[in-house]
Amino acid sequence: MKVLLTIEGGFAKTLFEGGKEVVVDFLEGFQYARKMNLESPEVIGVLTAINSKRELSDRIHWATGALSAMEHKVGKLEVVE
Repeated sequence: MKVLLTIEGGFAKTLFEGGKEVVVDFLEGFQYARKMNLESPEVIGVLTAINSKRELSDRIHWATGALSAMEHKVGKLEVVE
């Protein structure tokens, strides 16, 4: 499955690819970060640290989604198989 970000004009960018379970984790993190408007350097630092410990975290895809939301403030997500 792919998670695409579509912005005005129809441009689409692939943000994430993976199986259903990891895509769900990614989307949860993305939606949480957008809803909470997370932008502080401290939050980015913590999520980046989590992201660097891929083998240690079951929630790595959630952190990846949250970081992606901070990088992409506008646009609509779409999941395609």
